[in-house]
Amino acid sequence: MTDLYSIRRARATDLPSIYAGELDYIRQIEPEQEVRWSGGLYWHIQQWTSNLERMFIAECNGEASGYCFWEAHGNTAILASIYVQGARRRAGLGRRLLGEFIADARAQGFATLTLGAKPDNPARTLYEGAGFIYTHDNDGYCHYAYPVDSPSAEVPLVKERVV
Repeated sequence: MTDLYSIRRARATDLPSIYAGELDYIRQIEPEQEVRWSGGLYWHIQQWTSNLERMFIAECNGEASGYCFWEAHGNTAILASIYVQGARRRAGLGRRLLGEFIADARAQGFATLTLGAKPDNPARTLYEGAGFIYTHDNDGYCHYAYPVDSPSAEVPLVKERVV
């Protein structure tokens, strides 16, 4: 069976899916942080709503299957989160969402694009494959930067795809 997926800008009605994805990530990658993360829910809701215009939703057959969002900090665009539901992984959705982050941040004139990932996060392969370059470790995260001015560091963008 094949599924058609597309990427769109997020809406406030997508926030329950964001919550579910973030909680799933915490439970899978940083389970020791779940109590602390849950205690900060008010802050997370503020973060999600204030970055709604920089949030993208991946849909498969009309249902949210993943998302990403980024934050602006001075001249730096920081990928705050990227998530794809387990059953939809390894089909290109993460790469597509990462491409949306890169394209959107570039279009808004950001000179630096960065992200951080736990050392055991399997998404590091995605980031490195898309052209992000490891820069340093800090507070238990591996940090990456994207070479915005490099024409060879392109992520192909696909509007719709059958997976």
